[in-house]
Amino acid sequence: MTVIVIISASALLILLCIYRFVLQYPELRAEPKTGKWYRITGSDMLCSDGSRYRAFFRKGSENKVIIYFAGGGVSISAATAKEELFVRRLPPFDAVANKFMNNGGIASPVAANPFKDWTVIVLSYATGDFHSGTNDLEYTDKDGNKKILRHHGYTNYSAVMRKSMELGCISGTEAVLVTGFSAGAGAAALLANDVFTNYFPNAKSRTVLVDSMLLLLDDWHSISADVWKSPPEISDRLTTDNLVLDSLTALREDFGDEVTILFACSVRDIELARAQNLYDNGTPEVNEAAGDRFQQILKENIPHFKEIGAYLYIWGDTGWYDVPGELTMHTIISTSDVFTDNEMPGISAAEWTYDAVNGVTRDLGLELADKVYKKE
Repeated sequence: MTVIVIISASALLILLCIYRFVLQYPELRAEPKTGKWYRITGSDMLCSDGSRYRAFFRKGSENKVIIYFAGGGVSISAATAKEELFVRRLPPFDAVANKFMNNGGIASPVAANPFKDWTVIVLSYATGDFHSGTNDLEYTDKDGNKKILRHHGYTNYSAVMRKSMELGCISGTEAVLVTGFSAGAGAAALLANDVFTNYFPNAKSRTVLVDSMLLLLDDWHSISADVWKSPPEISDRLTTDNLVLDSLTALREDFGDEVTILFACSVRDIELARAQNLYDNGTPEVNEAAGDRFQQILKENIPHFKEIGAYLYIWGDTGWYDVPGELTMHTIISTSDVFTDNEMPGISAAEWTYDAVNGVTRDLGLELADKVYKKE
């Protein structure tokens, strides 16, 4: 019995150590250690279901910062809220949540990452509002129960940025990259102006990279203003069916050539094709027609992005999905594919982004918008 007790106590101690020192990050305090992950949270930070929200911070050795908005779906009305088409709460362990939001991608410290020595603020996603809301939305769930969906994305973001700037000892920043994938890419477009104006007004280099968000809806303004209750300076910029283009156009008007604008997307993005088909036709089915529709949207918008001086990275990888219609993968910066040029337009998306941050800008892969993909 004594041996069993000792073994059990040792196993419990090991599990507690794994939980405390591996799975959970320490809370961000003043003067964080370089290269170590920290948790940022507070009683004023909530996920959509009311659970505690957490963001993550890693201090870099260079005086440069990535603001990284994670994605995970969207809620656009009380009717869609009950369908749970977005991340509603974060995984319980910090390391798992961080991995879930950034699976070895551009915010990770891997050797292949040219941004590995930058400070990183990871805005995890669990509010369904492109990180831009302040609303408590009442809705009825599938079981007929009255509930509240906390669209607190902007509230969380603001609290995270304040704590990061103060406790992370961020000052005199040389370069800032605001980026995000999927719904987080919508946040990068919506909030880049806020980031540059309120937190990094004197940075010498300012870049925004939108990865895989191009979704056309006629009522983006009312969604932002009424459903999410984004600040008016954010929602008032939305005047067309293209949230990303509206936001980046306003960014260009406010900052001129002081900001570099980048847009990355695969040519027949499976998840954007699915979402567009859902909003257009009421079905999330992905097929050749949905792929054709998204490819046409991308093709028609390339000239509009060029009109505001954006640079584009379009790729056509089809290796991830066994689906008809030659649909292509969704997002790149959140995966290790950001560091490879396999089936990509010549160089990796990470290299393309890093070059742009340092003044070397170019378009890659635009010819793919005209490519005729295999018919099933």
